[in-house]
Amino acid sequence: HACCWLLGLLFSESDPGETTLRRHHTAGKMSTQEEKGGWFDALTTPLNACSLETYFPITRDDGINSSSSDKPSDVPLVVGCYQLNESSQSDPEDPDTASSSAGSSRCGELRLHMIPTPSTSKTEMQFGDAACVLQMESGVLDGKWKRRRKNNQTAVEIPLFASACASGSIHIHGLEKNMPTDSTTDTTSWSLNHLASTEDGRSDTGLCLALAWNDYLNESEDQIVSSYSNGEVAIHQVSYHGDTNKAPKLEETHRWNAHTLFGCPSEVWTCSFLRGAENVLLSGADDCSMKIWDIRQTQRPVHKVGDREFEAGVTAISSHPSLDNIFAVGSYDEHVRLYDYRKMAEPLSKVPVGGGVWRMKWHPSTWSGESSCRGKLLVAAMHGGCRIVNFPSLDGGVEEYTAEEADVLSEFTAHESMAYGADWISFGSPELEAA
Repeated sequence: HACCWLLGLLFSESDPGETTLRRHHTAGKMSTQEEKGGWFDALTTPLNACSLETYFPITRDDGINSSSSDKPSDVPLVVGCYQLNESSQSDPEDPDTASSSAGSSRCGELRLHMIPTPSTSKTEMQFGDAACVLQMESGVLDGKWKRRRKNNQTAVEIPLFASACASGSIHIHGLEKNMPTDSTTDTTSWSLNHLASTEDGRSDTGLCLALAWNDYLNESEDQIVSSYSNGEVAIHQVSYHGDTNKAPKLEETHRWNAHTLFGCPSEVWTCSFLRGAENVLLSGADDCSMKIWDIRQTQRPVHKVGDREFEAGVTAISSHPSLDNIFAVGSYDEHVRLYDYRKMAEPLSKVPVGGGVWRMKWHPSTWSGESSCRGKLLVAAMHGGCRIVNFPSLDGGVEEYTAEEADVLSEFTAHESMAYGADWISFGSPELEAA
């Protein structure tokens, strides 16, 4: 059952100002205490972590993305951090300084860790020291690796990471191997190099709360969708001028008011493109609704699922990497729902996860089209800890997915505060997988 019971890599915000990341082993039969408290490694960040994103393994000698290579490799892990710094001049009795915008500032950073291939067992995995720490102009609220690979790409393609910041800006960084300064050492080092940012234009953009790459395009250019605290959703074009190894150009092409609550803008917590449905994207907000949009006509949504289904805000949407029309939706109402875009009358499945859902990640093997684990979903459920949920019908080869009961395969509740993020690690075999 190696694909079901994995070493876990989980994180949550702990005391103000620090965040703890832990690995948890759930293989075999464990006592209640072990299930809640067993972990291998811990990492504390100086600022509160808001996002946690891993990438495919990168071979150390040539930097090629590979999950099946026998060469030594590392899994890149980027932690996005955020902290609200209260001003010493802020007076709660003074309306001019009492608000967070007038009397405080937001700072943030990106922290890169390269997790090396364990020699014999996944229990040997270690975070190690940060390979790179970047101070950002404001807090980092979300981040995503670009997952789409070009089939006709002959040169090594630089892995790209996009981050959403409290300033409203989006930044793109490239993961690059540093040239050794000492010829006597063969140590490999990596860094995140800034490549592009959105231009600072409007002052009323709001906080950029979430973003997602369009990993389902068949074009030379890329797209990013982003969502904001002022109720808006925006689309950005990423252009490479014929060379994906040169700095891209990031340009906003469309923006619209997507969600309101009682006539006021509603925070749009999540957004995503949808595999198998060209020109379609999804958004979820604090107004207890999920909306489906045709990006060619955004005056009104194509479809809306509202408070008859969701009992609280919609906080996470994740399109399945290898199955057309299938996506998962998480909500503050402590449930994960599975949908088929072709039949939206009701969800295919609905499973309680013990806490408000903040992030969801499909099993990494789904990006290569493998079927054995494509029903597995890792969920960060805030005060409910983390869960691995399984939708059994997705593991088969059928075209129609039927309504079913989902299984909770594993849980991790050792964090003493809310779990805001979780992600997988995979070195290409079930014996070297983590969550």
